[in-house]
Amino acid sequence: MSTPVSTPQPQGRRPVPSFVSPTVTVLSFLVLMATGTATGVLSGFGVSWFAREWPLGGLAQVKAVAGVLLLLVALYALTRLAGWGSRRQSGALGFSAGFALSLMGMIGYLPGGDIIFPDAIINYVFLFGSMVALALGVVRSAAGTAPPADPPRSVGD
Repeated sequence: MSTPVSTPQPQGRRPVPSFVSPTVTVLSFLVLMATGTATGVLSGFGVSWFAREWPLGGLAQVKAVAGVLLLLVALYALTRLAGWGSRRQSGALGFSAGFALSLMGMIGYLPGGDIIFPDAIINYVFLFGSMVALALGVVRSAAGTAPPADPPRSVGD
C-alpha cells in the first residue's frame, strides 16, 4: 500500500505551487460572477417582454408563464453547471451572486417609475422563482462536489 507521501513523483514534472489553487478559485468565481451578471441582465430584459404582452389575454399569459418556467429551469441548470464546471460550490455561488446583483440593480425604483419590471404577476413569478432556482442550484451543487470516500480498510492494514 502506498501513501501520498511515499508515492514517487512522475519524472519531468514539477510540483504545483501552493498559491495556484486559491488563485484559480478566485478567478473562476469572478468570471462566473460576471457571467451570472450578464445572464441576469439578458434574462431580465427578456422577461420584461413577457410582461409587456401580459395584458393581451389568456393565450399570451399561458405563453408567458411557460416561457418563464423554461427560463427558471435553465437558470437552475446553469447554476448547477457552474458548480460542476468549477468543481466547487463557489462557482455556483459566484454565478448566483452575479445574477442576483444584476436583478437587484434592475428592480430599483427610478424617478420616472420602474421601467424594466413593471407591475405584472409574471415579473414577480420570475423574480421570486429565480431566487428559488438559484438557491436550489447552489445547495444541490454542494452535494456533487464532495471528495471521494476512502476505500474500506481491512483489519490487517
